[in-house]
Amino acid sequence: MSKLRLTVTIPQEEYERIEEEKKKKSVSRSALVQEIIKFFFAKEDEQVRIKKYIDGYKRIPEKTNYIAQLEQVQFETLDKEF
Repeated sequence: MSKLRLTVTIPQEEYERIEEEKKKKSVSRSALVQEIIKFFFAKEDEQVRIKKYIDGYKRIPEKTNYIAQLEQVQFETLDKEF
């Protein structure tokens, strides 16, 4: 994967916080910013997956008898294991 240089302008407070955090973690500024960006996109992707799950559940909700059947199977399985 190729790497590109990026120049951004941020408020002084955020800059100082980045500097503090990079010292705590003993990493470069670039490494810390990359970690922050990866974390941000992972959270964004997670929110999209959660929304899709909720939308799907609203379209096709579980039936209460199905949930009861699943619980029964879980109990039976646990009884066999213990």
